[in-house]
Amino acid sequence: MMKWFLRQIFLRRFDLFVLGFYFSTLVFLITSLPYYVDVKSHNLLLVEYLEAGFFPLPPGYYALIYLVDLLIRIKYPFVASSAIVLTFFFWWKYRLIYSWFRASLPEFRDTLVFSLVFSFLVVSPIYIPAIDGTLWYLGKFTQTIWHNSTLICVFPFCIILVKKTFNWLESKDVKDVFPILAFGLVILLIKPSFLFAYVPTLPFYLFLRERKISMSLILSFGIGIVFFLLILLEKHLIFNWDPMLAELYTEEEKSQVVLSPLKVWRHFSYEPVFDFISSFPLLILYLAFWQKRAFDSQLFCFSLILLFFALAIFLLFAETGYREFHGNFYWQIPIALLLCHLSIVLTVSREFLDSGRKYSGKVVVLFLIYLIQVVWGVGYWLRIFSDFIVS
Repeated sequence: MMKWFLRQIFLRRFDLFVLGFYFSTLVFLITSLPYYVDVKSHNLLLVEYLEAGFFPLPPGYYALIYLVDLLIRIKYPFVASSAIVLTFFFWWKYRLIYSWFRASLPEFRDTLVFSLVFSFLVVSPIYIPAIDGTLWYLGKFTQTIWHNSTLICVFPFCIILVKKTFNWLESKDVKDVFPILAFGLVILLIKPSFLFAYVPTLPFYLFLRERKISMSLILSFGIGIVFFLLILLEKHLIFNWDPMLAELYTEEEKSQVVLSPLKVWRHFSYEPVFDFISSFPLLILYLAFWQKRAFDSQLFCFSLILLFFALAIFLLFAETGYREFHGNFYWQIPIALLLCHLSIVLTVSREFLDSGRKYSGKVVVLFLIYLIQVVWGVGYWLRIFSDFIVS
């Protein structure tokens, strides 16, 4: 029995390590940081709404931690449940990425795949303390977010949505549109940000790929219209219908969406040119070295367009009132950037294997930049514990 138990632990050692890593980080964020990170703020928001007899919108994440809290509560409401729920979604994101790497790079041993995936999940922008000062996150663009609970929760569904999209693009079968709509609805119920970029990306990508008016292109517009109308409905519910707005905010504090180019980014970025370059070094070098060959990967093409629209939305739009500098148009960027980086790492790894594992100059430079971003990602994670800060 003991041998069987130890064998099961060994077989699941990677998963157990990931679960422990994320759970301990989340518990520290919730219980030890001296100010309200998003995880803690969302917990308190749910308490406030429930005391008034309402429920926050969108309801997806809040419903999950509410249900888990009915089963497990330790001292304070939603502390244990939020840590458990978010650990699960962090782990699920890891499993999705691991499966993608495993399927794309079957020649790699399990330990190497795990090392590559785990390092990939902590990739961060490059920081230079003399330039960035104390702001290691604000003003930059990153794929790795530790503190925003609704983004952590929605991340796996967005990855699956992209995979389902490519399933449909390959099959051209109308029935494969339904999973896209289903996962889009789930995303809308948790955090709709990814759909802001996905809606224009899908038809734009299809038109560039097919260069004609096809049934797939028409269907992509139909999918986009459905999602866009649902986003407008949700916007109305959050910004106008929510009965707690009158309780919590004055008329001047209530928010609206406005066109205000660069307002939010310039508020947080003191060195915008450096912040931009240091956020995308891997992407910039990949485009410089691979040039036209970079676009042989359809995942890269799709995710690059996705990243373009994700950035455009954040840089062009803002909110007024109490949400003015909450950065709520930012959250599609980490997902788009992760997918972009994923396509780059998979493509370069595949070329490395196909070349007989020969290290070309381009591969070495890209690997070094990737390694630097991983090192800074680990440094950012350690800084959470040493400086009690996520900014």
